[in-house]
Amino acid sequence: MSQATKRYKAVAVLALFAALVAGACYYFGFFTPWQERVFDRFFTTHPASPDIVIIGIDDQSISALGGWPLARESFATVLANLGKPRAVGIDVAFADPSARGGADDALLTSALVKSVVPVVLATQYDDRGGKLLRPLPSFASHAREGYANMLVDADGIVRTFAPVRADTISFSAALTADTRTAALSKVVRINWQGPAGTFLTIPFIDVYRGVVPVNAFTEKTILIGATAKDLHDILATPMGSMAGVEVHANALATFESGRFFSDVPMLLMFALILFAAYLAAGTILAVPQLVPLILLLAVELVAVNLTSIGLFSAHVRLPTFSLSLAFLLSAGLTFIYQYVSESREKRQIRNMFQYYLMPEVIEELAEHPERLSLGGQEKTLTMLFCDIRGFTTLSEGLSPTELTALINEYLTAMTDAIMEAGGLVDKYIGDAVMAFWGAPLPNPSQESAACRGALAMLRALNRLNADLERRDSKPIRIGIGISTGEVVVGNMGSSKRFNYTVMGDEVNFASRLEGLTKAYGISCIIGERTALAVAGDPTFTVRELDLVMVKGKKEPRAIYELVTEPSTSTGSGQASAVQKEQCAHFANGRAAYVKGNWKKAIAHFKAALSLGEDYPSKIFLERALHLSIKTPKDWQGIWEFTTK
Repeated sequence: MSQATKRYKAVAVLALFAALVAGACYYFGFFTPWQERVFDRFFTTHPASPDIVIIGIDDQSISALGGWPLARESFATVLANLGKPRAVGIDVAFADPSARGGADDALLTSALVKSVVPVVLATQYDDRGGKLLRPLPSFASHAREGYANMLVDADGIVRTFAPVRADTISFSAALTADTRTAALSKVVRINWQGPAGTFLTIPFIDVYRGVVPVNAFTEKTILIGATAKDLHDILATPMGSMAGVEVHANALATFESGRFFSDVPMLLMFALILFAAYLAAGTILAVPQLVPLILLLAVELVAVNLTSIGLFSAHVRLPTFSLSLAFLLSAGLTFIYQYVSESREKRQIRNMFQYYLMPEVIEELAEHPERLSLGGQEKTLTMLFCDIRGFTTLSEGLSPTELTALINEYLTAMTDAIMEAGGLVDKYIGDAVMAFWGAPLPNPSQESAACRGALAMLRALNRLNADLERRDSKPIRIGIGISTGEVVVGNMGSSKRFNYTVMGDEVNFASRLEGLTKAYGISCIIGERTALAVAGDPTFTVRELDLVMVKGKKEPRAIYELVTEPSTSTGSGQASAVQKEQCAHFANGRAAYVKGNWKKAIAHFKAALSLGEDYPSKIFLERALHLSIKTPKDWQGIWEFTTK
């Protein structure tokens, strides 16, 4: 038996074990309390049924009508002031005669007799004695009855109700116009409309005084019940605390909408648990790289939970705790097995560096652990810096979330272009990107690769800006600086935390070149060593731009512009004829500029600008016009920048 076959069999057994553990937890309801709390969070507020109206007995009503309990006469008056509703439910116990005497009871009896719509009175089960507390016979003979008890879960939250209990129909079921509900004997999960106050609630005293138009109740189902906190009819629900009458309103809305919840069948649930366990194990075996593996496992686990949310919106409850346990336990056991069966040293190195080193660096370190010591090597590398121009302006009008999404989209495009050109992304500094070529693996054509990467970044930016334009968003403008030179590359940092990076004066100069792109109004400036390396390559068009003295340096350095490549111009491998002529005028103008021949320089720069827009020609024309008035002493064509 091959090692691979042994590994697959061992993982299959581990996944089956994980599925059995998760299946047992599901069967015995181990996760039920936590799962119910998760389902509670799936409920969202949506417009309540306009056909259900609550008349709330609040503190104001109790105070205005002489205290609790209210006189039966007040209920009679309210019934008379309702006009022609569809049905009326009174969630108040009338099991004892009125303390105000028989005349008070007679008024309510008379109102019930005169009512032309069904009236449902609440009954109450005494759970200690099993006795049903009913309204007085004089009331019950002229009204329907429905028990008002609510089913409370072990955590004290009301989530369900029983339409029928001991041959007695529930309060909300008695109010519905659908007679089929009377045949329902199973427990029904309430489809909550929203938190307290979702349903239209009118104070009892307002209806009693007749200040509410009767047409507000026409063809509505009216629920009358206590909303005052002192009456202690407040229940805990998935949507927060609410009065019992509001719970009945949600139960009634569930009936009338017909949107009942159902649970995934048990056999199907066991099959899904088994699938989740083998999915996790199979993913680990199929994806050897740890970072993509973790991301894929996370996506799969999130997909399971998103599926549960989606099914919940379709009124199907898919428990995720058992599925997640099967998935995570299977993944964990498989990870452990992989760790034990593979090379510990290589595994530890990959785990240690996977989050902040490039894959090729990780593999080199895995093969040569002795290179983990702090320090670096001197090498000739090509560095690239890229930064967004006008970041403050770009960020105006964007929320932090929108700005983060935009920057991530931009950095992804830039990173892909760099990596496709063989570069190593060193770090992100806000919206800036630093990359280099030539390490950890040598690259004899690193300068050309860096220039290809820069042009690929500009093409990617054009595509991104086209997409942003379709979204009515501001375009992004960038500057790129590239320089080649000797630097130190290696693991830099402390003994506990370090990174593979580059350091040196040439790194700083590449950053300065990026900053100069704004001054010259162009996209990419490269150093002299980079320019000389690609000068003979017909893929690129490079022109000498200036001789500059950057802040903090005493020696001037020549800088160049990376102009174009085939895919961004004519496709012939050369710049267009117009571009060539423009560059020629600029070169002649700049040669005259260095010699102080201002008249000739001005003529060439104007000639370049006559062929089309060229910001460097415009800058040098302005310089020449200014310098022609008073030429500096010992003029050598060097332009000094006093700011970074």
